[in-house]
Amino acid sequence: MANFNQMPIEILEQIFDHLDYRTRRNLTLVCRRWNAVLLSERFIARNVSLLIDGQRTLVLHKHPIQRAYPNLTLKLDNAINGDAFKGLRLLPTIVPTPSSVKLQLVFPNDPRWVALCEEQYINLHTVQTFHLQGNCRTDHPRKPLAIQMDQLRTLHLECSGVQDLWLEAPKLARLHLHVLSEEHLDFLLRFVHQLYALSIVFDTKESYFFYNLKPSNLRELAIDRRQKGMTKSERNISIAFFKRLDHLQRLELRVKFIDSYVLHTIADTLTQLVELSLEVAEGTIELKHIASLTRLEWLRIVACRVNLQSVYLPALRTLELGSAELPGTYLEGIEGLMAFHRMRSLTLMNVKVYPEMLQLTPTYSVERMVIAFYRRLEETHLLILVKRFPALRWLRVSHCHGVYQREMDKLKRMIPRLAVAFDEAKSDRI
Repeated sequence: MANFNQMPIEILEQIFDHLDYRTRRNLTLVCRRWNAVLLSERFIARNVSLLIDGQRTLVLHKHPIQRAYPNLTLKLDNAINGDAFKGLRLLPTIVPTPSSVKLQLVFPNDPRWVALCEEQYINLHTVQTFHLQGNCRTDHPRKPLAIQMDQLRTLHLECSGVQDLWLEAPKLARLHLHVLSEEHLDFLLRFVHQLYALSIVFDTKESYFFYNLKPSNLRELAIDRRQKGMTKSERNISIAFFKRLDHLQRLELRVKFIDSYVLHTIADTLTQLVELSLEVAEGTIELKHIASLTRLEWLRIVACRVNLQSVYLPALRTLELGSAELPGTYLEGIEGLMAFHRMRSLTLMNVKVYPEMLQLTPTYSVERMVIAFYRRLEETHLLILVKRFPALRWLRVSHCHGVYQREMDKLKRMIPRLAVAFDEAKSDRI
C-alpha cells in the first residue's frame, strides 16, 4: 500500500479541501511537503479568502496587511464611520487582482457600497466569481448604479434592491438567484440568453413571469419552489417552458409536490437529460413517469415514498435515494433496484428496505454504496443488504444509529476485499 506522502499533490489538495482553516494551518507544521502544498499559490487561490468585517475596515490603515490575496470576503455590517473609507482605500493594495469577491451589505443606502463600485476600491474588472448578499438599494442620484465586470463568469445574487443595480457582464455563464420580487426576474431577463447554468430560488409562492422566459442556451437548471408545488394550474405554461430547453442536460427540481402528468410530460420532452434530481415534501414519486429518459446517468430522488415499478433506465450509473431531513423513505417495488444493470453506485439515506430486501436476487453491478442517516439500523439488516451486492468493493456507513465500530470491524473480517469507511453516530437519541 502506498504511503500517504507518496500521493500526488492533486490528491492531497482534494483531501485538504475538506478541512477548515485552523486545521490546515496546523498541518503546515507536519512536514515540508504538506507545508508546500498548503501554501502553494494554486491552493491559496482556490481555498483561502481574506475576511474583512466592518470593524476591521476601521483599522486597516493602522495595521496594513502585507500579503496580497486573490479572494476577498467583505462584510459591511457596522454603522458608517469616517475612518471606514480610509481602510477601503487600501483594498487595491491588499487584493490587487481579485478573482473571487463575496460582499455582504447589511444597511440600505450604504455609501460604502457606492464607493466600492464608483471609486474602484475593488478591482471588479478581474473578478470571475461575485457573491452579493444583503441590501444593495441606494439613493444614488443617477439610478441605477452601473457596474462593469468584464471577466465575471459566476454570480450569486441574494439581495434586495436589484432594481438599483445595472450590471454589464458579457461573459456571465452561471447565475444563482434568490427571487424576492418581480424585479429579480427583470434582472434575470437581461442575461437569460447567455446563461449556461441557472439556479433559481423562489422565496415566495409566486413565480411571476419565470415560465415565460426563453433560456435557449441552458445546460444546467435548478428550480427551488419548496413553498409551492408544480400543480395543474401551471401545467400548460410550465410544460411550454421546458419544451424550450433544447440543450438542457442537468435538471434539479425542489418543490412541495409535483403533478404526475407534468413530470411525465417533462421527461418526454427532455429526453437528452443526463442528470436529474427530484425533491418533494409531499406525495409519491413514481419512476415510471421518467422511463423515457434513456440517456439518464445520475438520478437523485428525495420523497417520502418512491415507486420503482415499471421502469428501466438503461444508462443509469448512479442512484441516490432519501435524505437526512425526511423521517424516512419507503420504497415500493424494491425489486426495481436490481433492474438497473449498469448502476455502479447506490446511496440510501434512511430508506426502509427491510424485510423486502430478503426477497431480492443479488445483483453484480453495484460496486460502491453509501448508507447514511438511519434512525435505527440493525447489524443483521446491514449484513443482509451488503450480501445482496456481491460485487461491492467500497462501502460507507455514516451516522447510522445502532451501528458501532465493533460491527464494522466484524464486517471487514467477514468480507476482507471490501473497503469500509465509517462515521459513527454520536448518540442513540433521535
